[in-house]
Amino acid sequence: MMMYKRKLINLVVLSVLVLTGCQSEDKEFQQLAEKKTIEHPANLVQLPIEITPTEAKFSVDNLVAEMNGFYEYDPIHRTLRLTIDDDHFYLIDGVPVLERNGEYLAENDIYLIIEDDQVYLPSSFLELGLGMNTTYTKDAISFEWYGPVEKAGGPPEDFNFETWNAEQMIDYLSFLKKPIKEAQVSTIPSHLPGAKRPYRNGYHEGLDWYDFASGGDINFDTPIYGMAKGIVVRADHNYEEYASPEVRNTDLKFTSSLGETPEYIFDRLRGRQVWVQYPNGVMSRFAHLSDIPEDIRVGQEIDENTIIGYVGNSGTSGAVDQDETELHLHQDLLIYGELFWKPLDQDEVLNVLKSIFKE
Repeated sequence: MMMYKRKLINLVVLSVLVLTGCQSEDKEFQQLAEKKTIEHPANLVQLPIEITPTEAKFSVDNLVAEMNGFYEYDPIHRTLRLTIDDDHFYLIDGVPVLERNGEYLAENDIYLIIEDDQVYLPSSFLELGLGMNTTYTKDAISFEWYGPVEKAGGPPEDFNFETWNAEQMIDYLSFLKKPIKEAQVSTIPSHLPGAKRPYRNGYHEGLDWYDFASGGDINFDTPIYGMAKGIVVRADHNYEEYASPEVRNTDLKFTSSLGETPEYIFDRLRGRQVWVQYPNGVMSRFAHLSDIPEDIRVGQEIDENTIIGYVGNSGTSGAVDQDETELHLHQDLLIYGELFWKPLDQDEVLNVLKSIFKE
């Protein structure tokens, strides 16, 4: 698990207390906690936390019990769906991105923790996901909660893109520019969203940009552009490739036995990625990248002229076999957390893509 700077000071202080058993500091923490409890007896929530050298974590069971929420953890997909009041959160094991009400937050220190079949979240979730002001003791994290709050972001109440036709979808996505300047949308069915992927018992979620089908002289030096004004919400600078073809094949065999592709494996197969959140719930996943410029960081604002990465084959058989096959950009477009093409047939999908990514 990566170390996150945001909590470093708190964790160091707490670790020193645990290791040294300094009674005076313990007493101060206890007095502060007791004082806060007395001042806000009905509104103070205290969650037990576990401190490790790299993080402070709490049980999701304890959180939902205190805040009248509920959650569903899927052990096959390793996904967490959490609801607190009107806010809906979604996380995937191994993916350092938090989805809240269909929009993706520019914070990379909220992630899913699964240990001994128990589900945990880092303490940063309370501050960044729920907007709580927190305080710490040696074994608890506290915050004031006054009941249901206004929903944070998400689609308008009357938003229902599942009923849209191709023209409405084109209008909604027309602000986007091509991610590869000189390339054209491929018309090969297997390159388009919705195409079946028998090798992993799934389907193609996005659009492929290959040199032989899209032109643009696509190679390992081909830059990928940000398409429009948006915020980077994921940038895999520390990506690690599959260790061997055998390891990747083990994942594929598992998907074959299940008859579907678990979300955490799906993410591995996308290789090195950059995700960009645009206005009105539109988000793009750029996958299989070979490299990402050092200045592309989570929280950075980008636009159509920003290079956010370079075409590659990471996550593919070509990468694990250490050859140059499968070189392409894979791109997924989502609207408030849902793939844009779900309400459309294949002809309409191609029409939408060619219309928004025209010359």
